[in-house]
Amino acid sequence: MIIIKPKLNIIPLIAAILIGICLLAFPESVLNGAKKGVETSLNSLIPSLFPFMTLSVFIMRTDALRIPNRMFGKITKFLFMLPEDAGEIIFMSLIGGYPLGTKLASDALKNGNITENDAKRLCVFCMNAGPAFTITTLGADVYGNASAGLVIYASLCLSSVILGIFTRFLYDGKHAVPIEKAEKSFSSEDITFSVWDAFQTVLKICAWVIIFSSFTFCLTEKFGNTGEILSALAEVTAGSVTVSKIFPLPVVTALCGFGGLCVHCQVMKYLKLCSLEYKIFFAGRILNAALSAAISYTILYFFPLEQTTAYTFSTARVSALSVSFPSVITFIFMCVSMLLNIERKGKVC
Repeated sequence: MIIIKPKLNIIPLIAAILIGICLLAFPESVLNGAKKGVETSLNSLIPSLFPFMTLSVFIMRTDALRIPNRMFGKITKFLFMLPEDAGEIIFMSLIGGYPLGTKLASDALKNGNITENDAKRLCVFCMNAGPAFTITTLGADVYGNASAGLVIYASLCLSSVILGIFTRFLYDGKHAVPIEKAEKSFSSEDITFSVWDAFQTVLKICAWVIIFSSFTFCLTEKFGNTGEILSALAEVTAGSVTVSKIFPLPVVTALCGFGGLCVHCQVMKYLKLCSLEYKIFFAGRILNAALSAAISYTILYFFPLEQTTAYTFSTARVSALSVSFPSVITFIFMCVSMLLNIERKGKVC
C-alpha cells in the first residue's frame, strides 16, 4: 500500500502564523491600518483609477482610438517590435498607472488582438504609477511642487520605454501566427460592460490595499524608519508618501518603479493568464526601479528643484543627494545579468 504524504508548504504556513500573531498581539494597529487602507482607497485610488479604468476598457473594447492608434502603432512596431495593437496598451499603461497595463494585455490576449509572446513582453514593462498619483499626490501634495512629481513620472515613463526596447532583444521579436480578429462595433452594452468591469477591477485593488495596510501599519508603529521602508515595499500608495519624508526623490522614484508587493499581488491573475513567470516579472520590476532612480538622479543633478517644507527653512532643494550614481549603474548591470541568466535557463516566450 502506497501512502502519499501531503507536501508542507512552508511559505504560506509562515505567512499564516505571522498574520495570526499580528491579529492577536496588535489588534488596535491592525484596525487602524485597515481604516487607513479604506481612507486611501476612498480618497485616492477610486477617484483617480475608476474613471480612467472605465475609459480604458471602453476604448479597448470598441477600438475608439483606431485612427490615432495607427500613428502610435507605427512607433510601437519600430521601437519595441510589437504589433500595432499593442500601442494602445502601452499608451494607456503610461497614463493610467498600475495595474492597468497588465490587465489590458491579458484582455487583448483573450480577445485575440495580440499573441501570448506579445502579452508576456507587455507585462514586463507596462506597469508604472500614473500621473494622477505621481504629479498630483506626490508632487503637488507631498513635495509642494508639481515639478517634483513630473520628474518622477517622466523617469518612470523613460524607464518603461528603455525596458520595453530591452525586451525586444531579449525575446528576439518573434511572434506566433496572429489570431483572426473579429470586427469591433459600438453598442450600449459596451458602456455597461466597461463600467462594471472597471468597478470589479478597482474593488479588487482596494481589497488588496486594505489588507496590506492592516499589517504594514504594525511595522511602521513598532520599527520606526525600518518599518516605514518595509511597509513601503509592501504597499506603495501610502508607503511612498511616508518614505518621501525620509529619503531623497530618486529613492521614491525607485519605489514607484518597483510597485510594491501589494501591486504585484494585484497583477498575479493577469500574469497567469499571459503565462508569464513571476520571477521574470519581479526581475523586470527591480530593473525598472533601478533605471527610473538613475534617470531621476540625472534629471535632478542638472535641474535641482525647490520644494516647500515644514522645517525651519522656507524652501529646500529637491536634488539627487545621498544617492550613489555609480552604485545605481552597477545595480542595473546586475539586474540585466539576472534577466539574461533566467532567459538562458529557459525561454518564457
